[in-house]
Amino acid sequence: MTTTAQGEGPRIVGDALAKGVAGDLEGGVDLLVLLIAGGWSSAYALAAMLAETASHIARRDQQPGTVFGMPVQNTETGEWASAEVLPPHVRFAAQFTTAWANRDRAHAEALFTALYERSAPDGSEMVDGLLMLFQMAVCTSEEVIAEERAKREQGSGS
Repeated sequence: MTTTAQGEGPRIVGDALAKGVAGDLEGGVDLLVLLIAGGWSSAYALAAMLAETASHIARRDQQPGTVFGMPVQNTETGEWASAEVLPPHVRFAAQFTTAWANRDRAHAEALFTALYERSAPDGSEMVDGLLMLFQMAVCTSEEVIAEERAKREQGSGS
């Protein structure tokens, strides 16, 4: 990753999330290309920033001493299932975010490294996983904005 991309990573992610929240997911993804293409370190830093954002509400509301799990339920049957039934990019994003939220950096790094190595040579599986993380982070950002808007409206008596 270039020094410019390295130093600009948080700004790029912030700008991408702002575009995503504004409804321009494609524009947000376009901004992330530089970070994704920057190699393992850059892509891992991107995954970490997105997982931090995606897990914000859950971590904020977490009760002391609890950890996050990753329950998977079939929405049609109501039956519980293994994470293995999820599409690979969804499974990666969910597992990585769960590990990150639990502050299990070793597990998060191992998940990312496995994805990165599996994705060679074209990197498409890694890109799909990072884009799913991006979508999760956008959803969380939208929720945070809605919460803040509701608080402001309550405070103004509307």
